[in-house]
Amino acid sequence: MLLGEIIVVALEALRANKLRSLLTMLGIIIGVGAVITMIALGSGAQKSVQDRIQALGPTLLSVYPGQSFMRGVASGQRVSLTLDDDTALANNARYVSAVVPELSSNLQVQKGDQNINVNVVGTTPNYAPVHNYTITAGRMFTAGDDAARRRVAVVGSAVPDMLNSNRDAMIGQEVLIRGISFEIIGVLSEKGSQGSFFNPDEQILIPLQTARYRVMGTDRLRSLTAQANDLQSMNLAMIEIERVLRRQHKIRPGQDNDFQIRNQTDILATLQQTTDTFKY
Repeated sequence: MLLGEIIVVALEALRANKLRSLLTMLGIIIGVGAVITMIALGSGAQKSVQDRIQALGPTLLSVYPGQSFMRGVASGQRVSLTLDDDTALANNARYVSAVVPELSSNLQVQKGDQNINVNVVGTTPNYAPVHNYTITAGRMFTAGDDAARRRVAVVGSAVPDMLNSNRDAMIGQEVLIRGISFEIIGVLSEKGSQGSFFNPDEQILIPLQTARYRVMGTDRLRSLTAQANDLQSMNLAMIEIERVLRRQHKIRPGQDNDFQIRNQTDILATLQQTTDTFKY
């Protein structure tokens, strides 16, 4: 059969089955549109994840306490991270450019008749630059504030609204943290919620020594945040952190770590795999 005859037969079949032809074309259009939509959604989700990790700091490594082990058996007790660990990492990890100790607790904060419960973090002045924050009003507390255990605080961008105030009006105001008076001296830049369990814009920073001696009464760190020199140094920094902390904690060869190290790059890779399911 010649090509012309094939075309004529095809057109006659289409005319004879107009409804079937219309439904077939509609199915193709809907299918192609759905694929394009899913690809767009996947690309958008992937970019959102990348932007979120970039905002948090792509070269950050978080160290958390793990379980203690005795003779190879987990004791069930959490091993504390200490300021000695912070010092050891700062002095012995050459692929780490900064280390930030973080001591935190969810505490009641009061201003006038407003009461909220937020994450209060006792930390050092380099918390802001390491976590990729800027100060949008006021200032960050200093090493002098920390050494003197001053009752000063820097609040997340959402806290002024939570306390029925605004960013500029908060500076110089007094709030009660666990019943202790603090002066608000700064407001952090906005990060955006990182999921249903954590919103960095709803936290308050206070000097580490103030937290230890005036508010929380403990020196058990919730975490240490280490900043690698660059993205290329991430794996080397992780190896160094593990080596330094194993020596610091006197962990013998063959024993499991009593701490955990997490990096933003691994989290990004996992989330990207999830969003890739929308693309392929």
